[in-house]
Amino acid sequence: MFKKSVIGTSVVLVAFVGILFIPPFDHIRNFIAWGKHSIFDFRTHPTRLIENGNAPQMWPQDSLYNKIAIPDSLLAQIDSNNTHAFLVIQNGKLLYEKYYDGYTKDSISGSFSAAKSIISMLVGIGLGEGKIKSLDEPVGNYVAHFKEGNLAKIRIKDLLTMSSGTNYLEGDKSYTGLAAKLYYADDEEYVVNLMEAKEPAGVNWEYRSGDTQVLGLVVEKAFGKSISALTSTYFMQPMGAENDAKWLLDGDKKHEKAFCCFNGVARDYARFGELMLSNGKWKGKQLVPEDYMKAATSPASYLKDPTEGGKSVDFYGYQFWLVNHRGMAVPSMNGLFGQYVYAIREKNAIIVRLGETKVVKYVHHYQPENFTYIDAAMSILK
Repeated sequence: MFKKSVIGTSVVLVAFVGILFIPPFDHIRNFIAWGKHSIFDFRTHPTRLIENGNAPQMWPQDSLYNKIAIPDSLLAQIDSNNTHAFLVIQNGKLLYEKYYDGYTKDSISGSFSAAKSIISMLVGIGLGEGKIKSLDEPVGNYVAHFKEGNLAKIRIKDLLTMSSGTNYLEGDKSYTGLAAKLYYADDEEYVVNLMEAKEPAGVNWEYRSGDTQVLGLVVEKAFGKSISALTSTYFMQPMGAENDAKWLLDGDKKHEKAFCCFNGVARDYARFGELMLSNGKWKGKQLVPEDYMKAATSPASYLKDPTEGGKSVDFYGYQFWLVNHRGMAVPSMNGLFGQYVYAIREKNAIIVRLGETKVVKYVHHYQPENFTYIDAAMSILK
């Protein structure tokens, strides 16, 4: 009897472990192996290298570099908020730079959803090169699953503006939901194929990381290359990034996690801020089409925001946020736990803030700390 019991238990155990290697349960195995998400997931998750080209273009220091003090009240908020890096660049020069808790200029940090803006810019490049015909193209031209039913009505533009109308629920905290699968599953395309149409596209804004992951598949199909290779070719090398970067992959190393997972150093995040600031230019060279960048960093005001009584959207463009503060609409890249890149056009300035802030109650979809970082930079900008 004991022998039979052992054999029976072993069979059940083997079967259970085996299930964890196939969808829809493979994401549970990866969660056990990788642990809870953090800005240091590049240490445990599969990654693909994003080469910088070994020809760094260093940010020059302003003559007032680190000589102008941020007011104590604002600095105290930054210092106490689990900040790892805080940079202010004006007129192409480093004006202020501070690192915390052992973090340095060469420390890699995860972007979380700030990466969405990089995907948007790759879409813009694809559009400019004719690899993507139009933002009004059906997504089904690139992703087979989106040829089915009402999914066939979704355009690339609807994904860019978070108005796809699919059933992807960003706030789903369950272990079996699409959000968990998107971060931990073996194959991102498998997860995308679970998405269904819920409401008409192009009407209501609703934040969905799934929309960006579908965009990632569109980019892969349009260019025939990986997102990491494209990021290296179109951004890191021509902008002279100081360090190589990494992008997190799904469990089977098939696709980049397009919705979240660029990993780089603070000074290189600032280079994407320059593209926001200059409408796609780097040192006079147009890397992303100007018209696209202008549209991407303008609000998709034709959309309604159901969370605020159907008001017009004034805070989101094509995978870029617009922080409305002190009469300015500040384009930004925004990631979980406080990964921010801001472009203050009124001052020709860029702000980078990386860290591990706890998510708190939003103000008009913004973490309140956004206002602190912008105010701190404004206090020292010339």
